[in-house]
Amino acid sequence: MTGYAQQLDQLIDGSLDNTSFGHINHIGVAFEALKREGFFDALATVANGITAAANRAGTPDKFNATITMAYMSDIAERMEAGAYRDADSFIAANPDLLSGSVLARYSKGRALSAQARRIALLPDLAQGV
Repeated sequence: MTGYAQQLDQLIDGSLDNTSFGHINHIGVAFEALKREGFFDALATVANGITAAANRAGTPDKFNATITMAYMSDIAERMEAGAYRDADSFIAANPDLLSGSVLARYSKGRALSAQARRIALLPDLAQGV
């Protein structure tokens, strides 16, 4: 089992140490969830796990539905387009995901708004602009 697969299991069972769970870990866990489950089940697994971890940490505002949906969608699309043996090879082939490239499709503040934390907002900027 890879480190990200183990982190996914910990996210699901509530034992994940979220103090060392950074952005790269979110991407690796999303990859593993999408490998295991169909898109909507994987999305629910990751969203529910992150929400629960944020609540346990006393930071419920950390969860953002828009960012979670945007990354899960982009990761799933890229997984369909290429063959990746594991999360590490996926991350190595898609380094732009580490820099927040997905959020470039949203106008300033949109993806970080209070509304975006509650519901998954669609991008409002054309891709490549």
